[in-house]
Amino acid sequence: MNLLLKISSMFMAAAISQQTLALPDDTRQPLDIQADEASFDQQTGEAIYTGNVFITQGSIQIEADYLKINTDLATQQFNKLEAKGKPAKFSQQIDLEGNMVISQGNQIHYSTTLGRLEITGDGYLNQTDNKVSADYILYMVNTGAFEASKKGTGRVTMTLQPQTEE
Repeated sequence: MNLLLKISSMFMAAAISQQTLALPDDTRQPLDIQADEASFDQQTGEAIYTGNVFITQGSIQIEADYLKINTDLATQQFNKLEAKGKPAKFSQQIDLEGNMVISQGNQIHYSTTLGRLEITGDGYLNQTDNKVSADYILYMVNTGAFEASKKGTGRVTMTLQPQTEE
């Protein structure tokens, strides 16, 4: 069964990889954060936001109940974040035509340096009408490749759109 899931994941990645690149300017845009409460520790570079957290950075949008952001002290650039919610949500425009990737889960871990988005707990990802639901989804923002697996009960489900002829 794992082989079938991996083959399906590779098929989906190949089918959509031609059109799935995150907008390169997103991570170079200012990070705007709104929340009910906020704290920042300059010694560790860690910021914590709680209550109705809403973030935008370019076309990236994140909604959560709790957010922790880690900043690289040497570069003063944030390099990873952890969002929690019921659900926590992440979306980003993936091409100049306005296509979006929309995801949600109980926890979202995002590494900006690796372009790696991990969704755990009731995970869902929709990318140009290709959809996957699973306990765990690993999505590579820069390439559109992903892996999905079950961690507890449940199954991985996918809906793949046919390739269009160009």
